[in-house]
Amino acid sequence: MTKIEERKNRWLDFYTGKKRALVQVRLDNEKPFFPTPDTMDTFFNHVVNKYRIQIDCLDWLDDDRVPCISSLMGTDIFARAFGSTVIYPENTMPFAIPFVFSSSEAAKIKKPVLENCTLMETFEFGLKLQKAAEPGTLLQLPDIQSPMDIAALIWDKTDFFMALYDEPQAIKDLTDLITELLIEFLDLWFRTFGKEFIAHYPDYYMPSGITVSEDEIGSISTEQFKEFCMPGLCRLSQHFNGKIGIHSCANAKHQWPIIETIPGMIMLNINQPDEIVKEATCFFKDVTSFINEPPQSKLTDFGAKVVLQGFANSKEKALEVLSDLRNYSKNYI
Repeated sequence: MTKIEERKNRWLDFYTGKKRALVQVRLDNEKPFFPTPDTMDTFFNHVVNKYRIQIDCLDWLDDDRVPCISSLMGTDIFARAFGSTVIYPENTMPFAIPFVFSSSEAAKIKKPVLENCTLMETFEFGLKLQKAAEPGTLLQLPDIQSPMDIAALIWDKTDFFMALYDEPQAIKDLTDLITELLIEFLDLWFRTFGKEFIAHYPDYYMPSGITVSEDEIGSISTEQFKEFCMPGLCRLSQHFNGKIGIHSCANAKHQWPIIETIPGMIMLNINQPDEIVKEATCFFKDVTSFINEPPQSKLTDFGAKVVLQGFANSKEKALEVLSDLRNYSKNYI
């Protein structure tokens, strides 16, 4: 059994409840580089080099990370496919700007034909990455935003949030179109690259299923979450083998009772201050697993099943962080 197969088995044991804690340490000592249409060759080399660092770490860093090569290029890819213009800053990832400013404009949107739209550039990049990596290397999923989040990129938010009250059907029609395109895209992705993958964020192993970001839910009510977000999330989870991982940056504690009902949720990442993360691990402990950096105050009081993350910029620091996290994880055994 190879080291990578052994690590995958640890993750399977984690998902089935045989293990209660895993540890991931990311070694990253490179200056960030962000893609633009004119720098894709340089960006490709940057991504390949980060992959090679992960492979090198297999020889000396005994954490639970499954190496991957990343197809992440920004949150803009689906909005761009529908018609958004993309901005390419020098100091961060690309982002889309809205092109819809009313429900009447939203009604004119058509679902792109997958094979003829800009999303195929993501496939081309993935195939190029796959050729540069060792056979069987997993790809990190592109940055998959939820249907609601993509709609909020396409549609100017000032009008978008008003339409939740005044034109709810227009919102539903758009999120339905987006959900259909997401399913078409991911069906082709998994047929091309295999059902196993590394989540878009954080970068954890998934034997199958889907992962999405749901970041607009802090700005809407619980009833709106049920009405506009849950249908798409449920449909995605059910379509992709009944497994879904959720990331959210939102300050959305009021949505937790609904989040816990998402079918097949096997991983949750809440990017919030320590005290909120600590409270969330208590709330969701019987529902799903967590992936987060350990907060200053321990999570073990609540019996949470967690993936502990650490970061380092040198080999020495990575070994130190790994030792600290392994010792910390003993509280979960």
